[in-house]
Amino acid sequence: MMPPRPSETTEGATSCDQPRSGSPCGAPLAISIRDLSFTFPDRLLPALRNVSLEVAQGEFVVITGPSGSGKSALALALAGYIPHGFDGTMTGEVRVCGTSTTETPLCDLSVTVSLCRQDPESQMCTLAVEDEVRFGPENLALPVAEVLRREEDSLAAIDCLHLLGRETPSLSGGEKQRVAIASMLAMNPRVLILDEPTSNLDPDAAREVLSAIEKLRQTRNITLVVIEHRLFPFLPMADRMIVMKEGEIRLSGNPEEVYRDYVAMLNNDCAPLFAQQSLPNRETSAPGPVVLEVCDLSFKRGELEVLRSLSLEVRQGEFIGIIGANGSGKTTFLECLAGLNQPGSGDIEVCGANTKRVKVSTLARDIGFVFQNPNHQIFENTVGAEVTFAASNFGLDPEIAASRAQRVLSQFGLESYENFHPLRLSHGEKRRLNLCSVLPHEPGIIILDEPFIGQDSYNAARIMAAVLRLQQSGHTVLAVSHDIDLVFRYCTRILLFDAGRILVDDVPERARLQILELGKNSFLPDFS
Repeated sequence: MMPPRPSETTEGATSCDQPRSGSPCGAPLAISIRDLSFTFPDRLLPALRNVSLEVAQGEFVVITGPSGSGKSALALALAGYIPHGFDGTMTGEVRVCGTSTTETPLCDLSVTVSLCRQDPESQMCTLAVEDEVRFGPENLALPVAEVLRREEDSLAAIDCLHLLGRETPSLSGGEKQRVAIASMLAMNPRVLILDEPTSNLDPDAAREVLSAIEKLRQTRNITLVVIEHRLFPFLPMADRMIVMKEGEIRLSGNPEEVYRDYVAMLNNDCAPLFAQQSLPNRETSAPGPVVLEVCDLSFKRGELEVLRSLSLEVRQGEFIGIIGANGSGKTTFLECLAGLNQPGSGDIEVCGANTKRVKVSTLARDIGFVFQNPNHQIFENTVGAEVTFAASNFGLDPEIAASRAQRVLSQFGLESYENFHPLRLSHGEKRRLNLCSVLPHEPGIIILDEPFIGQDSYNAARIMAAVLRLQQSGHTVLAVSHDIDLVFRYCTRILLFDAGRILVDDVPERARLQILELGKNSFLPDFS
């Protein structure tokens, strides 16, 4: 997500520690944190530094801040995963509804506080949607009728009843995120923590989750803590906004006031990244030769028809933005282009080679693929080795690979983590590491599946600036993203997917008119 336009910022914002008028100021405390610090084993600097915070029962708090600022670590501490599930050094105290998280087992804490983590796959325990949502209530030994009632209520709250009967591995990233939220709602927690609940969601699904959150506030005396980079939709609902940086709480107070201060800071930080970047040609697609050709592509997963008769040509130097609802086939399409899925029918040619007759390892020399889930492409034990992994496999001279690795690590703000284990990085840092790892062998085609997940505005700008440099130097880029404004502002061509088909394929200006005519207003940019 890019920072809002400068016109949205104002002077004179203040920070405070009190919730806005109308919030439950006199309510008992749901969360009490005193001087909390935590350091992971392989980190020199603490993930959390002397954090103190009080949240009243029924209060809605939004927490934001740069990638790696300690937001997710704070969420893990609130839910008791720190210290019970993670090694490290912890000092201070965390109490949730009067219960000490250090003195209470996780299984007991789960009745009081539920955490929907940033990576929904990391908390899925079963292979079927209904089993996933029932898992928590069943482990509480609730009556069958109550388990089924909670299953229906929680899925209905985020409009996911249609996913019953689906296998969880077959779900799209956005669908997995919604099911993960439903499974937490089914526990009826007193405190619900949502770590980037809209990051994998299309605009309509994000609105449904926001509506569900508002409904929870109206119908249950639940305390909500939401960690987000997409801030603007939450401002009307939140009682308080907190900004974290370098493991500390830097701002806390009225959401609109803190938001204005934060946006002003982000605009100042992001401006230099784009100062020398020209916008792409908006009149025509890039004039280079065809590098990707898709002819009558169809793909099924079991009985589910995921892609239906897709055809298109992609030319060198294009920057193609792919948008569409969760489950519309976007990720499956990208996986077909990279040879990870073989077409049920039709053909795909990459630089003249048919993907049916070429090994995936051969295609990978021409295609740098960043997966939707950062954990799906981490192979090495250090960040430095991860960045040179592909280049080494392709026989690139070690000195050249190392030089390029240093360059991209610095470009994406990860140079200080070179000797760290990749799995110790934050979700957003892992995403940037994925991008670093596909660049040193210089593939001509870059495929990005949700590149901005987990990124604050500064790092989203950093990624976009790097992608623009690649595109303007002749690389071809295809990116799936739910950040509609970014797609329309910077891509040279827009594809709108719907139920496995491409409904729109055109340059942004004409694509906007076609999407408007189709009534798919959720996939239109906010800027005029």
